[in-house]
Amino acid sequence: MRAVLLDAHGKPPLPLAEALSIDVGTRELAVAEDHGDPLRAVLRQRYDLAEPVEWRLHVPGDASVDGDGVQFALPTGTSVRVTSTGQVSATEDGVVVALPAGPAEIDVEVVSEPQYAVSDTVVVCRAHQAREAAVVVSCLPGDRFTPVVALDRPPPAGGRHALPGEHDDELDAPGPDTGPLRSWNNRNSLLADLMRATGVRRAVVLADPPPQAAHVFDGMEHVRLLKPDLLGEDLTDEVWALLHGEGRQPAKVLEAAPGDDPAQALYTALRTGSALRFTERADPLGDRFAAAGPESGDEAVLVETTGEADDLVAACYAHHRGARLVTTPQPDLDEVGRVVAEEQARVTEAASAIGDAVKGIAVGEALWRYLSTGGHDPYPAVESVVTAQVPADAVHAVGERRLTAFTAGLPYPFVRTATGSWARKPIGHVTTDPALVVLTELHREGACRPRGAFALLVDPGFPAAPADRAAHVTHPVVLTGAETALPVVAALAADLPVEVLAVNAHDAEGNALLDGSPLPPWLVAHALDLPHQPVVLNNSCLSWTDQAREYLRVGARGYVGALWRIPPDLAADFTRVVVRRLTAGEVPAARAVVDTGLPGGIERSYLYAGTANGRLDRWRAGAPGEGESALTGCALLAGVDHGGEEVLRKVVHREMSALRRAAETTPASGTEAYVDTLFDELSFAGDLSDAAEVVEKIDKALPALDLPPAEADRRWAARYERTGALHEHGGDHGAALADYGRSASYGDAGPDRAGVLLRMAALEPRPEEALRLASQAYRAAVAAGDRDTEFHACSSLNDLGRRTGDLDTALKHAVIGHDLAAVRGDRVRQTAFKVDECALRRELGDPDGAIEAGTDALELVRAQGDPATELRVIGELARCHEARGDLAAALSYTKAGLSLSEHQDAPGEFARFQDETGRLLTRRGEHAEALRHYRSAVEGLVARGSLERGAELLPHLAVGAVRAGDAGALWTTALCGGLVCEVVERDVWQALVPLVVDSMKRAIEIGSAELTQRGMTDFASAVTAGRRDDMPVQVGVLSDVVVLLLAWLMGRIDDSMLAFGREVDRQTGGVLDLVGYVSTPYAQRVRGGAVAGRWSAR
Repeated sequence: MRAVLLDAHGKPPLPLAEALSIDVGTRELAVAEDHGDPLRAVLRQRYDLAEPVEWRLHVPGDASVDGDGVQFALPTGTSVRVTSTGQVSATEDGVVVALPAGPAEIDVEVVSEPQYAVSDTVVVCRAHQAREAAVVVSCLPGDRFTPVVALDRPPPAGGRHALPGEHDDELDAPGPDTGPLRSWNNRNSLLADLMRATGVRRAVVLADPPPQAAHVFDGMEHVRLLKPDLLGEDLTDEVWALLHGEGRQPAKVLEAAPGDDPAQALYTALRTGSALRFTERADPLGDRFAAAGPESGDEAVLVETTGEADDLVAACYAHHRGARLVTTPQPDLDEVGRVVAEEQARVTEAASAIGDAVKGIAVGEALWRYLSTGGHDPYPAVESVVTAQVPADAVHAVGERRLTAFTAGLPYPFVRTATGSWARKPIGHVTTDPALVVLTELHREGACRPRGAFALLVDPGFPAAPADRAAHVTHPVVLTGAETALPVVAALAADLPVEVLAVNAHDAEGNALLDGSPLPPWLVAHALDLPHQPVVLNNSCLSWTDQAREYLRVGARGYVGALWRIPPDLAADFTRVVVRRLTAGEVPAARAVVDTGLPGGIERSYLYAGTANGRLDRWRAGAPGEGESALTGCALLAGVDHGGEEVLRKVVHREMSALRRAAETTPASGTEAYVDTLFDELSFAGDLSDAAEVVEKIDKALPALDLPPAEADRRWAARYERTGALHEHGGDHGAALADYGRSASYGDAGPDRAGVLLRMAALEPRPEEALRLASQAYRAAVAAGDRDTEFHACSSLNDLGRRTGDLDTALKHAVIGHDLAAVRGDRVRQTAFKVDECALRRELGDPDGAIEAGTDALELVRAQGDPATELRVIGELARCHEARGDLAAALSYTKAGLSLSEHQDAPGEFARFQDETGRLLTRRGEHAEALRHYRSAVEGLVARGSLERGAELLPHLAVGAVRAGDAGALWTTALCGGLVCEVVERDVWQALVPLVVDSMKRAIEIGSAELTQRGMTDFASAVTAGRRDDMPVQVGVLSDVVVLLLAWLMGRIDDSMLAFGREVDRQTGGVLDLVGYVSTPYAQRVRGGAVAGRWSAR
């Protein structure tokens, strides 16, 4: 229990002692799967006793009876509860359980709550309210760190300030203009999360936060100190009364002069256990501040005093750490920046001069010699300018202690005096957001350590080395090439417990490079989320303070950055050493970057941003074995959501396979956890070739496990489900159906039987069998309470019911699907189901029910603002009213569809409603008006190139033209049909050619000679122009028809033309009956006896 539970919170083992008169039984340890806070584990002991015995557990704590058990509350936020099938009783020193003969169980449950060294109160103020905030902090208990949050206004984005509560896509879009605002929001969100997690429940408010940051303090009790008269000597008494009750006074008061530094005053008050009062009658702090610090100790905290509230964080942190507080004036960073820039140019020149002539570690030594020009100090100019910023008494006060420097950006490792150098001193720089940085450290000290850990090495320039076998367990994930793309890195950093993120490559401007693309600070703010608080190592030589700010604000616990550009191979050496020291060595990050054994010219190029105490989670002596650790890593990798990203999937699969193979060399390969790892790996396989090895291992390992039948069946069902999915992904639907069927054969033991049956229904080629499978899937989902699969099964049954003609089944599940979609808040599917219900009720002869459903659907779709679906609903309502016999209402809906489709510029829908309107008018006997709509529909579709849809509506136009006796419309039918025939598939034009020819015949019979001449001319020029041999088959036939009809119109039908006509009839199977048609002279076929003289032979 210590290894998997208590050590995760960094707590000492529980002093429990167990006693049992006989050594029998089995034990099983179950740890809560979420492995979060609080941590919970149960040690279950099973016995089968020949005679009654007593089991005793010594627990050093007060016992209380809790239901059927006994509970103990222990120090450090840990509780122990003992329950049993036997009689449980509390004793003076623990608990005793009377176990009867036969089967019996005892459960020992341990719950560990996190313990954070953070006050339950935060002080909220403006930057200039340092004195007031210092007084408030001094009146709070000093046994824990009290965060002080200095408020600031949000920065502008896109040239303007965001309004409170404003959500603007332009302000959220990634870009350098919006980066500062996103960064500000990142800080506030993370600060809120840290305070919530560490138990901050109260805010003493000296100034209201801006509305955009008010959420940071949501849920806290607010103690407001906004009175303008709460200044000077009265402030201490007022604050004490507010925090401790009216009439109460502090036992000790430290008086400080108004001109005293607030950070020094607060530190002195905290160290002496006094409330702080600023008063004009007080003497300056002077020696009282110096005397308050510890004489000995190995830690110092330095703060560059600004007189603002952020300085107080340094004072609180120094007190919390028992460290000496050292104050210095603000440095001249302009001069430091100028010298650092010159050094950057010198390092770049040196690296270029060395070139490729020197390899490996010798590069660093050569660079050192080049920079130091034969001496022992490669960076004298930087040391000189930095040392000049730090007073000698401050250097003396820090001495040999490790240092946390609250600084605007001074690189303190370059301090060098006549008496010593800080080059190898562990130094942490807090350059931004001091409350955030300290809370991050304290949160990690108390929070639950993850079950495993990963180091994400992005284009590191060195191969992955085997992890050191030590207490600390970290699996390195090395990314190269396309694997270094930002989405891959971001997903792994978010989903895995990554404790180190190292990025080596950088571009000419100094930006980090991910898959060849720069990662500037503003993109870090927009694209990264580091919830597991890694230490970030970045070889970028952009402003280390700017880079540190962005990484810390997205969750990093510390940042290692370069002052100037270091060649990638040297950076790789540095990264490798630091990662090893951080992980296997478990040393604080500030110590890991010094004394690396690398040339000083390289080591000193890097600075650490964070406190000097920031470090990775420690594993102590309870680390799991190699096999267990590897399997845990596999389980964590299985939690990565690759979202269909193929590169990410391959990375996870590769790392999972490597860890699984490592586990196979240990006894862990014979465990259930190993088999479960094989299943996880199988789910990340890309195809069956990837999965072949794992499937073979599952088939061998699973029978070897002594599992209860239900557990074995569950895993076999999962095995076939996953191989079925791989077959389906590979396009082998037959094999997929077979494996899915094997999975479903295990019945309810399968983890997702309903889902498997639904997949089978989707793949089954026989509609009736697919309907049966979908029905089984639906029933299984309902029985399992799987509402998601139930919903999708309704969609499948609705569709399959229509395909098989089982409209009652389709209707039933359309109604259920609508209700489930409403519960899910899926308005799109809710509307779709309601539209299907409308259509099905109409088809089943229930027009009134159909109209009711359609009206509901129309309300839903209009609320969504979905014009395309609205047009579908309007069309369905038109058909419902038609089925009811109300043609007038039906016409009103089709005309509404015409108006909406025209407004939405939806030509396909416009043509559909034109056709529907024509059909309804035809039913009313209004043939001329109907023809106008038919004609508009077809002409519009053909003009826009929607030829296949035009072909579908062409018969309607032809019939409408015949009914209206309109020869012009018949010529339109022929012309449009001829144009469509040129490009459509064979099955379409085979049906159209007879229609085109028939329309020409009818147009000739009822039209005038002038109209016939114009129609024939237009048809010939538009459809049959060109050489006959170059025409497609169908166009050639129409060309032959034109030749024959022209001869007939001119009275030139002779034996040769009749032979020609017989050949065309033969080619077309006689459907055109051209010979029969031209055998009757033109003058006799013209209705009304009209004779077109111009067609006579001349």
